[in-house]
Amino acid sequence: MQKTIKLLIFLLVNLLMITSCGKDDIHVNPNPGSFIRLETIGMDITPKEREVEILFRATDFDHAGVSGLTVEDLDVFENGGSIDREGDLTITRDSIPFDLKTVLLLDLTRSVEGLVPQIKAACIAMINQKLPGQEIAIYTFDANTELLQDFTADQAVLIAAVNNIPETDLVNSTNLYGAIQEMEGLWNDTYSIAGIEDGSLIIFTDGRHNATQNITLDDALRAIDGKKRFVAALTSPDLDEASLQVLAESEERYFKAADVNGLKNMFLSIQEEIQKSSNSIYYMYYQSPITDPAPFENTLRVEVKGNTNNLTDAFLEETFNSEGFGN
Repeated sequence: MQKTIKLLIFLLVNLLMITSCGKDDIHVNPNPGSFIRLETIGMDITPKEREVEILFRATDFDHAGVSGLTVEDLDVFENGGSIDREGDLTITRDSIPFDLKTVLLLDLTRSVEGLVPQIKAACIAMINQKLPGQEIAIYTFDANTELLQDFTADQAVLIAAVNNIPETDLVNSTNLYGAIQEMEGLWNDTYSIAGIEDGSLIIFTDGRHNATQNITLDDALRAIDGKKRFVAALTSPDLDEASLQVLAESEERYFKAADVNGLKNMFLSIQEEIQKSSNSIYYMYYQSPITDPAPFENTLRVEVKGNTNNLTDAFLEETFNSEGFGN
């Protein structure tokens, strides 16, 4: 009995030592709602107007987009001095060309026959929630890939395209990877003060790739490498969940509905993520107080008030040369 007690004490002590080891190296997020990461996308200056411009992205602890930041949420410093309303500190994106593009790639094989009306309803619900300038293209696939509607922001045109999706006589072949390959080059993600193009691919399926062995998962991944994509999966006996999770790339971009009744909420959740990601890009500018035209390296620092992030991406710190300012 005493040996058993001693053994239990020994195991308990070792367990405590193991769990406490490296504790100081782990960042604990005390308040997810106030944890913000900042990333510079681009920066520019206009010497004659002494204008400093910066394009940046804000994300949360899980790298999801953070929208809604205003001037009042930021502390902005130039060479250690605060920039406030006197410097016409402004956050807006109205002056930057912004193209938000979304591709719907829909599995229309025989396994979804009987479910097409609910798939249409889910797509239409998403279209009704799209941002005003968001352009959507709609593709379907079975053994082949078909473009139903090219990029447009016209809701009525998009809804008409969805309503024209056939509901019967569907093909028993799923060329999932080949369809994804055909999405290559539909948009180019570019982020700069000169203009932004931000795209996303939404893949809906309830099955697995079975049309040909000549096209692999790796081929599909190469075609969409670096592109933002979401997977909307519908539970079925044929669902290749492991491959679909790889296609989604991150857990936050993989959505699964247990049955057809969950399709609408799944599509709306994906649209919400797309909007959050789009609205997490900020364009900020101000007029620098520097009036000396001599060349000088200056430091710009941007912080979010009340940010609980204590890592290196908690703030922006960039340099710019003020040569020509005030001339």
